[in-house]
Amino acid sequence: MEALADERPKLVWLMGFTNATYGFAYAVVLVTIPQLLAARGVAEPVIAGLTGLATAMALATFAIAPILDTLVSRRTWTVALALGSAALTFLVLAMPKASSMLAPVLAIDALVISLYNAAIGGWLGAGLPKSCDATIGTWFAIGNSFGFGLGAVSQYWLMTHLPTTFGAAAIAGLALAPLAIIRFFPAADAGRKAVRESFKRLAVDVAQLARRPQVLRIILMFALPCAAFTLTNAFGGIGRDFHASDSLVDVANGVGATLIGLVASLAARQLLRRAPAPLAYLGVGSLGAAFTLSLLALPRTPATYLLAVIGENAAQSVAQVSQNAIIFRSIQEGSPLASSQFGLLGTAAVLPYAYMQMLDGYGYKLAGDVSGSFLMDALVSLTACALLALPVLGWLRAGRLETAAVPEKLAV
Repeated sequence: MEALADERPKLVWLMGFTNATYGFAYAVVLVTIPQLLAARGVAEPVIAGLTGLATAMALATFAIAPILDTLVSRRTWTVALALGSAALTFLVLAMPKASSMLAPVLAIDALVISLYNAAIGGWLGAGLPKSCDATIGTWFAIGNSFGFGLGAVSQYWLMTHLPTTFGAAAIAGLALAPLAIIRFFPAADAGRKAVRESFKRLAVDVAQLARRPQVLRIILMFALPCAAFTLTNAFGGIGRDFHASDSLVDVANGVGATLIGLVASLAARQLLRRAPAPLAYLGVGSLGAAFTLSLLALPRTPATYLLAVIGENAAQSVAQVSQNAIIFRSIQEGSPLASSQFGLLGTAAVLPYAYMQMLDGYGYKLAGDVSGSFLMDALVSLTACALLALPVLGWLRAGRLETAAVPEKLAV
């Protein structure tokens, strides 16, 4: 272990940008498809249900992620899943938007994208020294935000200014660009044993992993919607509620979300040097919900829309950096089940995105406008944070969520 720590890996920050593939591909699911559907007059509750189904499909990541720890290397899984996601992305963009196959293909695409995320997360979590956890956790979130923002600002333009087939092909090709970075990754399977184990043994190991007290506590934290900020997933389809133009929707969810994501993620890293990640997670969840409530008092103007997009994305970025720090610090260096663990905890983090997207859509339907979505999201989030506050504070006092400190200077 000491030998690994002394290696002082370089370009750890750059490795995090492989997650841009994940963010860019998810922008198709959460921004571009909703924009294309909204432009064709599809109602927001229908759009929310479609994206909610796709997000729910990603919950199957936990059940499938253990296979990423066996058969072939994580490098092979990473490349294969990226290629599969690019093919599905092309298909979902190229097919007619009234097709009955849109919903299932979009859902399968979300699952494949999520498995890619688990493959690279497990690879980096097990392959990098633990001194790199804060660095990779921060830049993993930045990579996601960068990819998502780039997708939000460019994909709708490509689909409306190019022939459908060429636009879809360009988007699928751009999603693969970050794969060039994996040449800087550590060995894909150092210390891994699962390749040589039977699936029965692997199933036993995964079951034991899922019963670890620390893992169960993290699952509880992530499964409750304290800091999901799923409104960021709806902004692509509600711009018209604020009289925002398509170009403003693109810029706000693209350039705006990318820049604020970068700034907020770097700020979150500084925050985590002063406060435990679970406490930061609860704090940003509570403050973010209060911000959401404050938006209800503002007029429905493009300026309010821009403020909402920036504020919700900033809060989500801080929450995701905190989540990443918790997840990466929970994975043992050289773990043979790193992708399984990353998939399990990542699935718990995605769970609120699935049901909160549907609840926000239901709130919109009840109120008849976007105020219902905002009120539903804020009140449910505040309730979840209140329920978690005492248990998390108790776990922190008892050291049940603490990890051994590592020298940050080793990570570059």
